[in-house]
Amino acid sequence: MPVRRIKPSHVDDWIADMSQDGVSPTKVIEAVGVLRRVLERAVRDKALPSNPCAIRSGSLPKRPQTERPVLSPAEVERLASAMTHERDRVLVRLLAYGGTRVGEAFALRWANVDLGRGMLTIRKSVEDSTGPVIAGPTKTYAIRTITLPRALIADLAQLDGDGLVFPNRAGGYLRYGNWRRDSWNPAVKRSGVKARPHDLRATRASLLVDAGASVKDVQRHLGHQDELTTLRLYARVRPERSEDLANRLDALIAEADEKDRS
Repeated sequence: MPVRRIKPSHVDDWIADMSQDGVSPTKVIEAVGVLRRVLERAVRDKALPSNPCAIRSGSLPKRPQTERPVLSPAEVERLASAMTHERDRVLVRLLAYGGTRVGEAFALRWANVDLGRGMLTIRKSVEDSTGPVIAGPTKTYAIRTITLPRALIADLAQLDGDGLVFPNRAGGYLRYGNWRRDSWNPAVKRSGVKARPHDLRATRASLLVDAGASVKDVQRHLGHQDELTTLRLYARVRPERSEDLANRLDALIAEADEKDRS
């Protein structure tokens, strides 16, 4: 079908067909996401007036909810310390305290790091498939600049290089599967911290909330298109945070009781 003829109803029918054919909700959502990004490029090229995926009337199937961990700073440091190479230790800290996507970190170049101002600019993301590793636009096709904690800037300043910040041994882009197999998984086993690399992005979101950031702040920092994504997927509460909030509530209750008695 020519791209210009794709209508929202066609997308809805396609989603319904996949669901009826037994395709899992996760795969359906991923497939629609790919189509949405492809058609977004067609919109930018003026082959379509609007994205049919964005204005369709049907709903996506519900993805099974799996509770993922949110790490404490102590767990992040334990995991980072379990890495064999210093560059991998800094990468773990960047994912947790900078909140970049893994592909964005792999594509990061020194030209986009401003150590003096403590900032870095996210321009590209690595797309890792079975073919050559390439760096393309970010997931939302947006460029964003984020400010990093001073401790993380100090870590980055200790690394050498003038091309990629986190290159492979040949100086090219890391492959996610290889890095997870060779660096991440052994560190998880040594540290005892059960987590996936993507959990560090949720950790950063929760730490921002702990520090008093608004949902809008977190959305802009993580590069989400809307606040709903931030709330639904990333603004999780660490167990320690829940206990802290309960303690603060106890203090407020005690304060109110004291005022009543007086």
